[in-house]
Amino acid sequence: MKSNKRFLATSLIVCLSIGIFAIAGFAQAAESEKKIQEGKKEILEGAKQIMDGNKMVMDIMAKKGIKDADLMAAEKKMAEGYDMVTKGQSMMTGGTMAQGKEMMKEGAKMMLDAQLATSDAVEKHGMTAQCSSVLETCAIGQKKVQFGREFWGD
Repeated sequence: MKSNKRFLATSLIVCLSIGIFAIAGFAQAAESEKKIQEGKKEILEGAKQIMDGNKMVMDIMAKKGIKDADLMAAEKKMAEGYDMVTKGQSMMTGGTMAQGKEMMKEGAKMMLDAQLATSDAVEKHGMTAQCSSVLETCAIGQKKVQFGREFWGD
């Protein structure tokens, strides 16, 4: 009889432990999903701001008649990065979550690099004053992208 009580007590403890670990695992997975979604949202918002700001910079530079190979290369890289971000965002479901996340990260990195090149080109041509408010918009977008990546631990 004593052995049956021990077996019952041991079984109960084991079952409770498994239940606690399962609940903790689900809670951790839900928190991880929340971070992924928050990071995705920030990256998308920031990428849109950077892209819009970059287009405005290009318009300002074109109105002044400035054509620069570095600026055009940055514009192309910016568009490719934005395409990667949006395509990655659409892939972030189910079994393609990891690939979508990686694509978003790579696209965001491309956009940040392109924004630095754009800022350098603006400075090189002495257009900083004319583009200052637009560059500020881009800087806010950059911060959002970087903040979004922090949610993912990158």
